[in-house]
Amino acid sequence: MTRASGASTRTSPVSALKASEMVWHDNWYDQNARKEFPESAAEFREFFSRVQLEPFCNGGWAYWGDARTEMMRLIGNVRGLRVLDYGCGSGQLGIYLSMLGAEVSGFDLSPKGIEVANWAAQRYGLRCSFRAMDAEELDYPADSFDLVVGFGVLHHVVKYPKSASHLARVLKPRGRAIFHETLWDNPLINLARRWTVPSQDAGDTHLTGGAIEEFGAPFAVTKVHKRHILYMLKRFANLPTRDLSKPLASRPFWKAIRAIDRGLMCLGLSRFCGEAIVAYQK
Repeated sequence: MTRASGASTRTSPVSALKASEMVWHDNWYDQNARKEFPESAAEFREFFSRVQLEPFCNGGWAYWGDARTEMMRLIGNVRGLRVLDYGCGSGQLGIYLSMLGAEVSGFDLSPKGIEVANWAAQRYGLRCSFRAMDAEELDYPADSFDLVVGFGVLHHVVKYPKSASHLARVLKPRGRAIFHETLWDNPLINLARRWTVPSQDAGDTHLTGGAIEEFGAPFAVTKVHKRHILYMLKRFANLPTRDLSKPLASRPFWKAIRAIDRGLMCLGLSRFCGEAIVAYQK
C-alpha cells in the first residue's frame, strides 16, 4: 500500500524532546552568553575562575565552584592533550582548557551556543574547534580524545540511549571522561529544587547514582565522588553582581556549613549528597 498524498509524518518523542531542548538553549545563549566573555584573555580567565572554580564559601560567583575546582584537580595537567568539551554550550570550559595548553574540540546540540563558542575562541586567538552536533551521532573518529570533560551535561544526555556508546567510542584506550553533576538521590534536596530548577524545556533529567552507573556500561571503570549535603542549601543564598573590579567576599557561615558536611560524609552519609564528580575510563 502507498501512503495517501498529503499524509503527515510523525515526529518521534525523542526528536521532539531534542528540538525543544535546542530551542530553549538557543534562546538562552542568544540572550546571555556573550557577556560571559570579557574583552581580554586575562579577564576571561579571572571571570571563569570566579564563576566556575572559586568555592562558594570563598565568595564564588556561582554555586558550583567547590566541586568544579576538585574536578579540575582530578583532571590534572592538560597541556598537549586532545580534549573534547562535551555538551560545551558556549564553550567556556573548552576555551579555558585551551588557554592551559590543551588541543580542544567541542560540540553541543545548540547551534547558537556553538556560534558564541567559535566567536569567543576567535576573540582570544585560540585554535579550538566547536561544532553543532548530537551526542547520539558524534562523527569524530574512534579513539580521538585523551580526555572528555563537561560541566552539567550528563543530566541532559543520559536519556538518549546511544550517547554513552558514542562517548566511549571517541575516547582513546584508557582515556578518561570527567564531569561535574547534580544528583537527585536525596528527596529533601529534590523538594528544595522545585523552586530553583529551570523550565522543563531545558531538557534536564533528574540524575541519580543508578543512572550514572547505567551510563557507564560501555566503560571499564566508573567512579562517583559524591559531595555536599547541607551545603546544597547554598542555592537559596544570593549571588553577587559580577564585577571584576571588586574583590571576592568570603562567606564564613557557608564555610562552617561545608565543614559540617565533611563530618557528615565521614559518617557514611554520602548517599544523601546533591553533587558529584563523575569519572569514566575506557
